[in-house]
Amino acid sequence: MDESQHLNELYTQLTTDVTELTQKLADLQFEGRAVKQQLAAEGHLDLGSMTETLDTFASIEANNRQIDTLNSRYDAAVVRLSHAKLLVPQAYFAKLTLDYGDGPEAFYLGKVGYADTDTNDLVYDWRAPMADAYYANRTGATTYTANGRDIAVQVVGRTQLVIDHDHLIHAIDSQTAVGDPLLLAVLAQDRTGELQEITATIQHEQNAIIRESTHPVVIVAGVAGSGKTSVMLQRVAYQLFQHRGEWAADQILIITPNAAFGQYIKGVLPALGEAEAMTVTYPRLLNQLASRFGVEAIDPEVEQLAAIDAVLNERGSTFIGNVGQLAWQQSDDTQSFLSRMQRVWRWLKAMDQIPDDLSQWLNFEAFAQAFALPPMSHFDQLYLLLRITAYQQSELKSVFIDEAQDYPDAMWRVIRNIFAKSELTIVGDPSQKLSGAPVTIADYFLDRRTALMQLTTSYRATGAITETFAQYAGDLWAGKIQAVQATGETPQTIDASQLTEALTGFHATATQSIAIITPDAESAEQLAQHIDGQLLTTDSQKTVSAGLNILPVGLAKGLEFDFVVVWDWENAYYQDPEFGDQRRYVATSRGTKQLVLVTGDKLD
Repeated sequence: MDESQHLNELYTQLTTDVTELTQKLADLQFEGRAVKQQLAAEGHLDLGSMTETLDTFASIEANNRQIDTLNSRYDAAVVRLSHAKLLVPQAYFAKLTLDYGDGPEAFYLGKVGYADTDTNDLVYDWRAPMADAYYANRTGATTYTANGRDIAVQVVGRTQLVIDHDHLIHAIDSQTAVGDPLLLAVLAQDRTGELQEITATIQHEQNAIIRESTHPVVIVAGVAGSGKTSVMLQRVAYQLFQHRGEWAADQILIITPNAAFGQYIKGVLPALGEAEAMTVTYPRLLNQLASRFGVEAIDPEVEQLAAIDAVLNERGSTFIGNVGQLAWQQSDDTQSFLSRMQRVWRWLKAMDQIPDDLSQWLNFEAFAQAFALPPMSHFDQLYLLLRITAYQQSELKSVFIDEAQDYPDAMWRVIRNIFAKSELTIVGDPSQKLSGAPVTIADYFLDRRTALMQLTTSYRATGAITETFAQYAGDLWAGKIQAVQATGETPQTIDASQLTEALTGFHATATQSIAIITPDAESAEQLAQHIDGQLLTTDSQKTVSAGLNILPVGLAKGLEFDFVVVWDWENAYYQDPEFGDQRRYVATSRGTKQLVLVTGDKLD
């Protein structure tokens, strides 16, 4: 059977299943309503005699089992229908031919797995253990891990398939790697406002990060355009697949740099057959914690957490609680202040004496005086409560943090304490830090097994744009950044008076995005008053859209556009002796097709 015939047969089955499953769900809903109406009509307790009582309860139990069976059938049909609908536009993206010793066998890989009614696998999920052999970038003898065992197999062939519903557009045989033709075709697509999943084009170095499962903490440093955010989201989907039945999407948390970024990544997980995970910004996370502990609103910038951590390990003789004095007196005074106060907390819990208002339980002024600290901010107060109560988010299975280079010391002190039981995936690019003292993230997790991984290939931009931003990438990435796209158009430098002409020269289609990136929010707002475009701000719920977007460079991190104009290129912000190159690195690495640098800030 040739590939076109195979596709047509599967497409026919998928579309038929969509119709039949839709009808099945309607029938099950009707049947469920009928059963409930029958139960309501017959629902009375006959307790006249022991026999009648037993018969009544047996009938109730039988009815409950019937309802449970209907619910189970309905839930299974909902999942199967959603998978069929997901696969109709693209049933699969690759064929992997493996030989386990008894002859070649073809496996078709898709966004989700799909089987016929006889449980014969028609499409294999890209996250299945066997699929690792596809992404491993080699043919011949190899192994993959399944159920804790290494499975030996011969990779006979790897074929990439470009499919549009029931039309086979391309079939690309690749003997050594996930081939460039498909990758480049995907990279050439327009950036229309939402991040896209990368299932069909996951590269070897990305696959290693997605499937890493031996370390509870994974820290990824990746160059601009290396797919850090896409890899992170594919890893979310992979973890949900690996822990199917144990983890749910609402047990996954993604910490995003701003609300606009949260909107930008929305839709990737549903495109992979998973529910959206929870997202939150760092300031919002802090204020959610503050609300839980009854502390007033927090300013993330006002804190002395490092000093608090230092004194907590000292011995302290002053009890700072309003209740629990007895437990304090009975504690070992040779132990640290933290150990003694945590003992008090455990005693209060055991005796059911936890104060209703935790923010009033501790005398924060007495604590500061006892250890010669400045007056404590609301953030300091919250952190002290977190440490003494040993509070942890035990319900969250895995936490993902993007743009990690931007978070300060205080953030990591909070994260390592409240998510000590969660798996952590942390992604960022140290060279994209726009200001502030850098921190070494791995130092906060020395007590946990940590994997340090890198992404050094930039997929996003043309070779010419990649070469431009690489010169500002700093020592970390010196000589390491590789481009995969063709050279493309050389970036231009123009005067501000030529902006309108440059925008026209992009010849952007209705589905392509243009960004004017400014040094700061104020200049973005001013420019938006003179140019018709969408203004993106830190607090905005908007994200990238087709057409013109105006935004400051700090907000542009993590986003990508077809065409980019860097406004006021010679601004003092970009010439800062410490962070200037890093700011230029961020600004020039946002575009995929063309880049224009504008000197000056005065329009005609």
